[in-house]
Amino acid sequence: MPTEEAERVNLPLLWHIPFSHFNEKVRWALDFKNIPHQRRCLGADYLFKVWRATGRGTLPVLFLDGKPVGDSTAIIAALEERQPEPALYPKDPAQRRRALELEDYFDEVLGPSLRAAAVTPMFREDPDLALRVLMTGMPDAAYDNLRRIARIFPAYYRFRHRISARRLQQDRADVTDALDRISRELQPSGYLVGETFSVADLTAAALLSPVMRPAELQYPLKVALPDSLRQFRDELAPHPAAQWSLEIYRRHRGSSAEVKRAKTDRVDEPR
Repeated sequence: MPTEEAERVNLPLLWHIPFSHFNEKVRWALDFKNIPHQRRCLGADYLFKVWRATGRGTLPVLFLDGKPVGDSTAIIAALEERQPEPALYPKDPAQRRRALELEDYFDEVLGPSLRAAAVTPMFREDPDLALRVLMTGMPDAAYDNLRRIARIFPAYYRFRHRISARRLQQDRADVTDALDRISRELQPSGYLVGETFSVADLTAAALLSPVMRPAELQYPLKVALPDSLRQFRDELAPHPAAQWSLEIYRRHRGSSAEVKRAKTDRVDEPR
């Protein structure tokens, strides 16, 4: 567990959104390596701050020694260089290439498709409930502020993430294809590459987490699971790869390495 002494050093700082599966991917990597770090939950106004820090408008962003690193894949690469053990990259060069290829596939196919397949019906079912789900883990003020633009937020969110309701069936099919690929790629060890847990396993499981809702998630929903999300989960749950993702969480998610900030502490944010 992080110690009081750890709070006195220049800890990595994670800018994140709790509900996001790409953000969960990085939180998991930090926790797996037991890297003491602090977290700052950004609200819906994160875009300008992130653009100013990294030149791109996406979260998560991890500040290492005050320098921002954006994109979950780049962040994990930086963490592997900074603290190689416990490793997320296989030591064997061929296995490492395979793990990185799978990470890229899940990032480019599973992540966006699952987000679209989950969020599109939620906005259609109950926009306010969808907003509360997306605000999971954020202060109440974040929801109150965003609710003022609730009428236009669904359109903004779809535009921001290139989500089209017309693609819903294709997005669902892409998620199923990714699950099928997980099943095909699984080795006798129960992992996707070689004999041990790697970045490929972490990525696949983390990107499924918003729908599968493993018990180990650190930011549980504070509202009832929307019917559309529950139905989607129930459709995916019988797939062997979906059950595999829950087992990977049970085996490897572990506890948080976050160092909580005392409310009275003054924290200098990166500029």
